[in-house]
Amino acid sequence: MTTRVRGFAALAAFMGAASMITASAANLNFLDKSPVSYFTPEDFELMHNNAVKALDAEGGTPKQSWSNEKTGASGWAQVRGQFKSSDGTPCKRLRVVNKAKGLSSDATYTVCNYPGRGWAVNADAEPAS
Repeated sequence: MTTRVRGFAALAAFMGAASMITASAANLNFLDKSPVSYFTPEDFELMHNNAVKALDAEGGTPKQSWSNEKTGASGWAQVRGQFKSSDGTPCKRLRVVNKAKGLSSDATYTVCNYPGRGWAVNADAEPAS
């Protein structure tokens, strides 16, 4: 697994784990029934690879879609903007939509491309002034 893939794997894990942690911490039990709670490891890999493909794409911001015929899970990712953070790191806003078991989720994340680490979520990143 490349460094870039490992870095973005953290995003996939974060998206799944955040739903579970938030649900138990804030009594938001409805998040336990989010699409990612039904994802198989193969679904996570497809989602992850799709998101990296969207992040690595040059030029416009076309949607990158994925689906798993075995599980019925699917989704798409689209870059919604990009900027350089105050420390010069390239960052992008990535919208991720996932579907599974009749459920749908839609979230946007700020991810930055760090040398040697690849893409990683950075909710605090802001454009340089």
